[in-house]
Parts: sequence; structure tokens; C-alpha cells
Amino acid sequence: MSPAIRGVDRENIELAFDRCVCYPMETVKLYVRIRFETPGQKLLCIHLPKNTQPEYVHMEDVDDNYLSVYSYEYDGRLLVIPVGKYLSAGASSEIEISLRLHTIPMNHYLSFCAWMSSDIPERKGSFFAEPAGSRSINLTVKASAEYLRYLPELYSYDDFMNRFLMFFESFWKPVNQQISQVENYFDPDLAPETFLPWLASWVGMAIDDSFPKDRIRMLIRNAIPFHHGRGTANSLKLFLEMYSGGSVEIRERKAQNMVLGSSVTLGDGLALGRENKPNTVVVDMTVPSSELERTGFTREKYAMKIREFIRDIVPAHTVFSLSCNFE
Repeated sequence: MSPAIRGVDRENIELAFDRCVCYPMETVKLYVRIRFETPGQKLLCIHLPKNTQPEYVHMEDVDDNYLSVYSYEYDGRLLVIPVGKYLSAGASSEIEISLRLHTIPMNHYLSFCAWMSSDIPERKGSFFAEPAGSRSINLTVKASAEYLRYLPELYSYDDFMNRFLMFFESFWKPVNQQISQVENYFDPDLAPETFLPWLASWVGMAIDDSFPKDRIRMLIRNAIPFHHGRGTANSLKLFLEMYSGGSVEIRERKAQNMVLGSSVTLGDGLALGRENKPNTVVVDMTVPSSELERTGFTREKYAMKIREFIRDIVPAHTVFSLSCNFE
């Protein structure tokens, strides 16, 4: 193996496909995420096996017209991208490669490989060998339609019927996968982000675009204890802390000021001190300043949003006041 194609730490490169199983003549997308940490290793090398044809290469935040991609024949195809030209040390980026699969006579596993290098690799011999420290991923290509097993055996030798059924399998496979994994859509930790608002509506959580997705998942996960204590100080504190990521202190006032006179009667309806009013809640919040950057709100708009949440949670007859500090 040539020293020029020795790889670096494999953790700098991650590979993924938009699907794991496909059929001949379909288009698949290979995603390569890199973390550029070694200035000496400025070339990203990607080896594509035989029976694959790259259609386009796109790099995140780089105009396609200015992206340099060098292609070489080497037991398939070797793509070389000078990522050091576009990234500074410590930066990350993602490369998307669209691939067309050629006809394969039998079920096959295609292996794709990526690594960083300082020079264009020397192509020695007829067969490609993965460099040390490289990252690889396999793609399963089905040469025959699985639906053939539901037909009489004579159709298994019919190439037209095989390709005809492949078309339907390719179309229905994502739908079948969704059906087989439908229970994951009701798990707040596994549900797709686009599904979260609808899932939150099932448990009565009023959310909007100002909620981070991880906090929406947390709110849905804690929906049962929240609703068990809805209208109480504990549920209000739980909700506000999960939304803001800050600290919340709540003081409830259930009595009125004690005033000496003939009408004074000792009991739960009287309290010492000032500003005691029945059915009053005082909320003191300390919120990280990063919340303003995350939401794009001003201090006044953020406090207004918090007031909307408090009004929705506390009992209708309750009067509340809010103090919202940022630090």
C-alpha cells in the first residue's frame, strides 16, 4: 500500500445512504460528513465500486460551479475532493453524491469507502484495498423482485415481470417501512420532528415554533405528571423550566392582609405582611440570555410569551405577576 493513501482517524468521517436497500437503475444518495482537523490531510478520497455512476456531487455551503472534483478509474471510480481549499481547521461539512446503479445479475453488496489524504492516491494493481483508518459503508442491491415469490415459479424466469415488480417494490418499500415502524411515531424520543406538533396536540400541549425540538420531546414525555397536577404551582414550574431551560420560583398567596378591627377573624383567610391578595401567584424566572438568541425575541416579547403560557396553565380566577430576568 502506498504511503500516500494512508488514512487518518476514522472518527473524522461519517458515511450514510438515504436508503439501505435499492434496485438496479435506481438513484441513491451517499452522504459524507467530515470534520477537517488535520491541515496536512487536505484531500477527501471517496472510492465508488463498479456498477455505480456518479451523477452530481454537492458540498455544503459551496457553489456547485466552484467545487473541484477529480475522478479516476480504479477498480470502480475514485473521487478526490480538495476539501482543504474550502474548509478551515476544525470546520465540518457534508458532501452529497448522487449515484445511479447499473444492472447487477444477482443480489449484491456494494462497498463504499472514504478517507483523508495528503496526496492523490497511487493506483497500484487491479483491485482496490481500503486504506488504514478509512470509513466504509455497504449498500444492498436487489437483483430480483421479492414479490416474485407470490407468483407461480415460471414467472421467476421472466425478466420483464421481474423488472415490472421491482418498480412497485421501489415505490411501496418506504410506505411498508413506515407501516412496520408505526409504533415509533408515537414515541416522543423517536418520532420525526415534523410529527411532534401533532403528537403534542394529542396530550394537550400548546406548542409553537419557539419550542426547541428536544424540549418538545421532553414535554410530551412528561405529559402525564404535568396533567395530573395541572393548575398547581408544581405543574407550572415544570412547564416553564422545560420551556426556558432556566430556574423558576413560584409563590402562592391564598389569604389577604391582616387589618386590626372588629371584623378580624383568625384562620386561613388572613396573612401577615403586605401585598397579600387571595388567589394570587407570583412567578420569578431567571432565564439564560441564550434564549433570546435562540428565539429571536426581545426581552419584552419573551416575557409576553411566558405570560401566555402562565395564563393557559393557572386557574381562570387566579391573578398572577411575572418577573423575568436574563443572565
